Amino acid sequence: MLTVLSIFIVYITIINASIFLCILLNRKNIISSKSAVKLASVVIAFKNESENLPRLLSALMNQTIESKKFEVILVDDYSSDNSSEVVRENISNSTNFRLIKNTLQSGKKNAIQEGINNSNGEIIILTDADCIPHPDWINQILIHYDDETDLVYGYSPIISEKSLFNKFCQYENLFTSTLMTAFHNVEFPYLATGRNLSYRKSVFERLNGFQEIKKSLSGDDDLFFQLAVRKGFKTKLMNTKESVVFTRCKQNFSQYFKQKTRHISASKFYFNDIKLSLGFIYTSNIFLNLILFPAFLFMDKFLLSLILFNWMIKFFTLIRITQRIGVRYPLYLIPLFDFLYSITLIFIGIRSRIGSVSW
Repeated sequence: MLTVLSIFIVYITIINASIFLCILLNRKNIISSKSAVKLASVVIAFKNESENLPRLLSALMNQTIESKKFEVILVDDYSSDNSSEVVRENISNSTNFRLIKNTLQSGKKNAIQEGINNSNGEIIILTDADCIPHPDWINQILIHYDDETDLVYGYSPIISEKSLFNKFCQYENLFTSTLMTAFHNVEFPYLATGRNLSYRKSVFERLNGFQEIKKSLSGDDDLFFQLAVRKGFKTKLMNTKESVVFTRCKQNFSQYFKQKTRHISASKFYFNDIKLSLGFIYTSNIFLNLILFPAFLFMDKFLLSLILFNWMIKFFTLIRITQRIGVRYPLYLIPLFDFLYSITLIFIGIRSRIGSVSW
């Protein structure tokens, strides 16, 4: 038994070490000092977000870029609260902000489609109602666009709070950011979050919007992004701290579980090579945590030393990511939340395949 576990732990170590090496590659972007983009359209689909919208709107109104360079289109996706009233009150003095209703079938992709249909910009910028972008966010996106760039995406870390649940959410977010960076650095981009994603409107039109990914309730970001990459469109991952969009973690585990179930439900529509690659990574980390018990039970020094080495790799990997996006994280919590995340991922994965999901 211990021999089989030793083989597994070596395999896991190779995978985690490879991810760390990919992080070190650090592909650099060529950016201009001034954007040639004449107008960008920030599209935000929201549903029952009356508490979060004022913070987002304040952040967008305080962007460093001139207001004539961007418009903001807020799409109400059949909210049952007073979200629209909150938006109207906050944008009454801003001529480049517009509130519209989703006239299509309810759903985030349809709401985004509605916003893009009503947009005037050559660049579409997406974020969510519970986000707080950096003041220079829009400018950072636009200066990354050149004639060779079709999509620009960035990081969206969790706002740090004192609760342990918040630290759990932060860890999951940082782990995902690690994979997003590693795959980008080896020129195999597979993931972009809708909280910090942009693309040329012409790309959206050439891909016929969300038609090819309409089977999935989710996927307005990752599935669309993967489709664009497969069609040959070029991407840039922003590496500046000024390009970050912060977001809040859900208030409780039930909300988190529902959100992640919806997100992971889109993974069954991923391309097979992406499924295979991610399958190796996620199963290896689950095995790493499951091996803890026999390793301590038998006090096997080889297994325990490799488990410790894997945690050290994760420490240095997360340090690299946190430095890049300008956040802090208590690294001593990594073993605990790596274990809890692996166990949670098993249940979320099962739930995403056998249950219904909702937006």
